[in-house]
Amino acid sequence: MILLAAAAGCYTGGDITPVDRSVPAQAPATGVDGTEPSPDAVTGVPCDVAEVLAKDCAGCHAATPSGGAPNAIMSWDDLASPSLTVPSSSIAEVSIARMKDAANPMPPDGASPQDLAILEKWFAAGMPKGTDVCDAKAAASVYDTPSVCSTKTSWTRGDHGSILMRPGGACTQCHDDQGRGPDYQIAGTVYATAHEPDDCNGTSSSAVKVVITDAAHKTFTVPVNAAGNFYLDPIRQKITMPYKAKVVSGAKSRAMSAAQTDGDCNKCHTEKGTKLKGSKQEAAPGRVMAP
Repeated sequence: MILLAAAAGCYTGGDITPVDRSVPAQAPATGVDGTEPSPDAVTGVPCDVAEVLAKDCAGCHAATPSGGAPNAIMSWDDLASPSLTVPSSSIAEVSIARMKDAANPMPPDGASPQDLAILEKWFAAGMPKGTDVCDAKAAASVYDTPSVCSTKTSWTRGDHGSILMRPGGACTQCHDDQGRGPDYQIAGTVYATAHEPDDCNGTSSSAVKVVITDAAHKTFTVPVNAAGNFYLDPIRQKITMPYKAKVVSGAKSRAMSAAQTDGDCNKCHTEKGTKLKGSKQEAAPGRVMAP
């Protein structure tokens, strides 16, 4: 994604080996459990920005740049620094422009519209610093996993009413279709991995919570139950749409990059994931996943 300009000598020669982004950066964005960040960590930025940087940039723009890259882009300070080629602009601003340059793009094989949108939105908001401890492992590797029921246990009682029923299924849609069961404003299932089948029980760790922040800036912390299911009762826990969501586990978190208006989480977060209508972009690459 991110290189400053051809004039800086970046990726302009034929002897530069393209970065293999199928093996993205694995470093956490910040230290967890009291540990310090690794030298190649992405630090000081929101989780969604960290994931883009780890996936698209860290191969060359690591703490020790390689492949002809003139600078590191691994922290908020890096991105806020003046560009070497356009001193009146920050590295972040010049990087986004280069990302959109069809004739000479960064990364060399192009960045997805989704990645570009994440960075543009963050820049337009004034480049707020990240406050979450998050896993910056690239989505390409996090979601490139086989389908497996990681708990090795499943719901076997069909439509027998229970808060443990049908993990992985679209809760609200099912209740509406059958005309029975409680109404949920937000409901879904948290899994340990990205691709797990319907009725497979999700994570039951007491450390895992779903944190919802609504448009009125109210925060709701929702536990997961023994099947990994979570839900908000619209009567007792009324939220204002749109809302933002993240899954936290101790000091780690995994946040959604965009605000949402549909609270039926498993409708998009299916075993195989879903695409946006009429687009190759992903609406959800897989399950709601614990960090």
